[in-house]
Amino acid sequence: MLEFFKKNHLFNSLLLLPYALVLRSVVILFPEARINGEVFGSWGGEFIRFTHSWGAGEFFLSTFLVFIQAAMINRLFIRQSMIGEINLFPGLCYVLLTSLHPSFIGISSLLLATTTMLIGFGYLFDALKKDKQEEIRFMAGWWLAVSGLLYSPFFILLLFGLIAMSMLKTLKVKDIFQFLTGYLSPFLIGWMFRVVLTEDLNPIVLAMFADFGLPEIVPIYNVADIITLSIMGLALLISILGYSQIIARKNIHAQKKIDTMYALVFFTIPMALFLPKISVQYLMVLAVPFSLFMAILLRGIRHPAIAESLHFLLFVAALVTQFLYLV
Repeated sequence: MLEFFKKNHLFNSLLLLPYALVLRSVVILFPEARINGEVFGSWGGEFIRFTHSWGAGEFFLSTFLVFIQAAMINRLFIRQSMIGEINLFPGLCYVLLTSLHPSFIGISSLLLATTTMLIGFGYLFDALKKDKQEEIRFMAGWWLAVSGLLYSPFFILLLFGLIAMSMLKTLKVKDIFQFLTGYLSPFLIGWMFRVVLTEDLNPIVLAMFADFGLPEIVPIYNVADIITLSIMGLALLISILGYSQIIARKNIHAQKKIDTMYALVFFTIPMALFLPKISVQYLMVLAVPFSLFMAILLRGIRHPAIAESLHFLLFVAALVTQFLYLV
């Protein structure tokens, strides 16, 4: 199966869509296996709740969105030379990770915000370029802010963006100002629309801190939850222990960009403070960085049979967790 995604061709990229549909087939076909996506954002909440009444249509839409995101991830990591050899493994791993649990599969605030976050990362990594720096920093701030409005925990991307840029290059005061100007713009525009439409002068950003504090951890009883938690925990452990292998044979710029993905994993801890409760669904915040780490490690396995076996185990685990909600 992995052989189909070793080449960056259009046909191979399109194969990710039927691959995602097969992975999510249980949830699409059986309503009993479906779990509504969580809504934790200032923007998009009404649309997300509306999609929850679409039945299978919601899951076809979310699958198509994941396919688009997988294509964006492949393009981002290839363009930024972060995976070494050009292949489609990052997008493949992302589709796998976002299918590991039924709660990952529907439309949610996190799923929508991931799209704009990926756009923001594209601008963020372009901070190393010499031209159009003002536009790049402004747009990086803009898209990371939109991500925070769609999914409140992503508000912490403000601090992450500044730290990531400082990891990539030396920041000047004007660089920080341009980034902050871009970041504040969506909040200001959203506030003005709110005033015009509702005559409510309270800034929407205040609602993002309504549940700020130590979250309640939802008890884990279901076997599907335990499987997903175990896989993600193991992926975290392997990513940390395999750091030297992940950055091996990468140029200095690529290493810096990979380091920002590790920083993103760290920032998922303070992100949790914006949620009233933490469930297994929150683990999906790790899907983007883990897709990069897993792709590099998979490609580094010398024996193709071992890589195929690992892929097959993850594929089966994704289907099993969906089936467990039917019994």
